[in-house]
Amino acid sequence: MNWDDLKVLLALSRAGSTRKAAAKLSVSNTTVMRRLESLEEQVGGRLFDRTPDGFRATSLADQLLPAVREVEETLSEAERHVTGRDSELVGRIKLSLPAVPLTHIAEAVSEFARQYPRIELDITVSDHPVDLARREADIAVRGIPKHKRPPKDIVGIKLGKISLGYYVHRELLSEASRGQRELTYIQASGRALSLGDLPDAESLGLKPRHLIDGITPRTVAATNKLGVAALPCFLARQYPDLILLPGVPSAHWGFTWLLHHKDLRQSARIRALFKHLSGLEKQWPGAWDTSQ
Repeated sequence: MNWDDLKVLLALSRAGSTRKAAAKLSVSNTTVMRRLESLEEQVGGRLFDRTPDGFRATSLADQLLPAVREVEETLSEAERHVTGRDSELVGRIKLSLPAVPLTHIAEAVSEFARQYPRIELDITVSDHPVDLARREADIAVRGIPKHKRPPKDIVGIKLGKISLGYYVHRELLSEASRGQRELTYIQASGRALSLGDLPDAESLGLKPRHLIDGITPRTVAATNKLGVAALPCFLARQYPDLILLPGVPSAHWGFTWLLHHKDLRQSARIRALFKHLSGLEKQWPGAWDTSQ
């Protein structure tokens, strides 16, 4: 069996759609379907049922998946081991950053690239968790709720606090106070939004109306008066017309972490970038936390 075909099996089982699987594998939807068809022909049966809710693994796929996951883990472990033995400041680093505009991170990354011209940065951005054990990234910057910590096999440091608040356009709030508009709530689509210590929007009398995926798109929606949105304070404060919903203070949600897998501790280039980005801790609190 071709490993590229088996990777499609894994990606579809985790993502549930060809679009998400293709994005994860950095290939086209057509390639995903072609490799799936090739694999189904090899095993002599259907591996997924096509349902309105997405691709569902069949019993045949369930029999095959444990062995494929084991192969994936073996290959990932070998790759981390080889990368971890690297002693030169040369090569590629896969860096995963949050999908929000953060000037101080961009500046730090740019400075690192100037200092180390033989290191190539492969940068992705996402709001979703990243699996460092499967080498989805070598180093990641992610927000983690305050009651959680990274897995035991992940090395990480806290860069600073993140606070969350309900934000609304000041003109929309004024119109609502005069009875000209109704304040509604912009929900996160695709997956539940962790609110931390913030109260539920419904408990504040806000009816859900729009569904918008992604922190940045919800911020843009709030600036265009589509409703109230729960947003990181550091992002909302970049827009002067967005204000906290009166009577609902922002709350400490969690921390921003700098992370890499423990097997990469001996890699010179990984250590260099990790050390460089750890310097962001000194300038982080004022940019991220407004709940004090």
